[in-house]
Amino acid sequence: MQIGYFHLRQDKVFRRDYECAAWYKDILVKAGKYPAEAKPDPDNPNEMGRVFVHLPGVVQSDYFGALYCGMPISDYDSAKNAGTAADYLMDCYPYSVADSALNEPDTPWELLPEFEARTINGVYNGTPYTTHGIFRKGAPTHA
Repeated sequence: MQIGYFHLRQDKVFRRDYECAAWYKDILVKAGKYPAEAKPDPDNPNEMGRVFVHLPGVVQSDYFGALYCGMPISDYDSAKNAGTAADYLMDCYPYSVADSALNEPDTPWELLPEFEARTINGVYNGTPYTTHGIFRKGAPTHA
């Protein structure tokens, strides 16, 4: 479900990594306002889990050449796919999105009116802690 928006204030190149750590696509994403989505936490449906933002863009360069022990062993033209469409999926922890929404004056996160970022204070094994979360407005913090 959509919980808000991510504002990318300037064009940015994101690196999408693949199974082999040396394989990648550098994807240029244009500045804009992109929907942020999350699934409710299965243990507390009023609390949002991981936050995802789908960012469409174009390939700037990539590398999918042959490797031996992680070292390139083939001639690969990293510009041959430049300009083709590609996607980057931004995957964020809800506590980092909420912390940014609450504490950063120029946060890139905008929550829809039915959601809110909250500070959560608790105690774990006798030690106090502070974290953050995204909740449906008016719902209790804990199930």
